Amino acid sequence: MTRTKSQITFRSIVSKHLIISILTTLIIGIVYTIRKNQPISANQNLLIFEFILPLVAISSFVASHFFSKKKLSSLNKQASLNEKLSLFKEVKIIQWISLFGSVILASIGFLISARQNLLLYAMLIGVMILYYRPVKGRIGEDLDLTAEELDSLSSKENT
Repeated sequence: MTRTKSQITFRSIVSKHLIISILTTLIIGIVYTIRKNQPISANQNLLIFEFILPLVAISSFVASHFFSKKKLSSLNKQASLNEKLSLFKEVKIIQWISLFGSVILASIGFLISARQNLLLYAMLIGVMILYYRPVKGRIGEDLDLTAEELDSLSSKENT
């Protein structure tokens, strides 16, 4: 079974998402475990984290979303499938990393301030990362792929 470049690129998109998802889960779990083993006394002076984090998370994701839409709209319709997937990979990694950065910020905020809402924010952002997983249907919509191009992404051998 030989794989085409587009299949390899698709698999790399999926694997990068999986790595980011696993790292998100590990960071949240480790920070929770560290903080759980320490006496929890919420510091009221660090309440500002609860206001800053949602603003940073939303603004970074909205900025990455608009950047992604702009990049995808500039894509030439006559480009090869591999070029389209490479651009898709680039923009999705930017979106996932913007969310991952917000998870790190929320986790550090929780570690410093012991505000439970910050851990909840980190978990909700982790769910967003899972929601924006690379699904063939969504890739087809975003890149305006034909049915043949979508079929070529499957790992079955092309005959």
